Amino acid sequence: MNPPTTPSALQVSGLGKRFDIYPNDRSRFFEFLGDRTHHAEHWALRGVSFEVPAGRSFGVIGANGAGKSTLLRLVSGITEPTEGEVAVAGRMATLLDLGIGFMDHFTGRENVRLNCALLGMSAAQIEARFPEIIRFAELGDFIDHPVRTYSTGMNLRLGFAVAVHSDADVLVVDEVLAVGDQYFQRKCIRKIEEILGEGRTLLLVSHDLHAVRSLCDEAMWLDQGRARAVGPPREVIEQYLELDRLRIAPARPGTPIRPVETFDPEGLQTRAPAVDLHRPGRVFTLPNMRFLEDDPQVRTAIASATSLPVAPEVLFEEPGGEAPRKLDGDTLVVSGTGEARILRVQILDALGQERERFRTGESLVIASTFRTVEPIFRPIFGVALFRSDGTYVFGPNTRFDNVLDGSFHGVYTWYVHYPKLPLLAGTYRVSVAIFDKNHLKPHVWHNQLYQFDVSQDVEDHGLVQLPHRWGMVTHLDAGAPPDPDRRQ
Repeated sequence: MNPPTTPSALQVSGLGKRFDIYPNDRSRFFEFLGDRTHHAEHWALRGVSFEVPAGRSFGVIGANGAGKSTLLRLVSGITEPTEGEVAVAGRMATLLDLGIGFMDHFTGRENVRLNCALLGMSAAQIEARFPEIIRFAELGDFIDHPVRTYSTGMNLRLGFAVAVHSDADVLVVDEVLAVGDQYFQRKCIRKIEEILGEGRTLLLVSHDLHAVRSLCDEAMWLDQGRARAVGPPREVIEQYLELDRLRIAPARPGTPIRPVETFDPEGLQTRAPAVDLHRPGRVFTLPNMRFLEDDPQVRTAIASATSLPVAPEVLFEEPGGEAPRKLDGDTLVVSGTGEARILRVQILDALGQERERFRTGESLVIASTFRTVEPIFRPIFGVALFRSDGTYVFGPNTRFDNVLDGSFHGVYTWYVHYPKLPLLAGTYRVSVAIFDKNHLKPHVWHNQLYQFDVSQDVEDHGLVQLPHRWGMVTHLDAGAPPDPDRRQ
């Protein structure tokens, strides 16, 4: 007798969406009146089929423009399909545009009650869950302020808190795990895990491959509107990353790359002549390249990829404004006291090519080019790695490692090289900073502004791949019979 199969919570069959693109309104008018076609057809999605059993989670990945958002709008009933069908068993809640239904002149508290009612919750349910929604959003006194005074991050917090406390059987999520700061992102992931533990169904679309791998039972890779692969998340993500790796091109057109003719492979530095920058009484020397690498090929690749022929002009550009300070929602992503400015950060491989995808064990270089606004004395250069869920992986700096100690005034690039990256599959974010000599305040700090993805060839779980060996000591063997399921 075959065991009963799990019923489907969501079933998508041959789904497609076509958009008719007209060059102008006149073409649309002429087509309406006549019998000639004046438009071009664009299929944003076509022939997509998949099934999500009740109580399971399904992830969708793909590049921008692959059709992910179109798929979610079709599944959610926001737009009608051109072909195919969508069948949903039970109630659905969509987290596509958090806070889109908020009334600007209502307070956060009033908007919670309104949106809960719109989600079909009874008055008794709203009263029972209201305190937990307020606690989860963590808006403090702002909960009684009009939402027009909220930042984007605060709106997202409140919208997520309302949506995940509904009674939906199927939860449709679009990049909502990027809500707010790292602390709140981790809180969102824990809530999603709790929802899955209750036996509800999740459809997740995300660029965060680690989240898809961790949260989903099955995944689909969309590419140019069609399903390229459907199956276990690890296998689908590996295929996606492999194609992306093959698409990696050499340095972008216009990138100033030049051979390093003055490099001395026997020494640790190159020398450049003094440069007269036409400033009366001032003669500057281009900074030496201080290499701590053992591999001459890697040294040459780094020097070539990070070269900056326009350095003299860059040094005397006006920095503009006060010390840099930028916010991404509620998260401070750029700050510092202003004595230095980071011009660019490059994530490179051993050949000096800029990459976004790496494999476990590959060589990775993080290079940061900066200029000083005024002289800085004995600064501390640092690079920190974080997993996309906020886990702090590693954060070396030049003070800990006792390198690159000195005074600086000019344009420079510092870098850190990981010859064999031990990280396992996931998305990782990079912070770079230049601190003062006492490690108390940053001259400049870019907080998790850069990222790269890692894939792996073998099935392992966790954060890093550590060298290891297995063994067993037998103290008494009672002679277990052969495994009946194992082929002889």
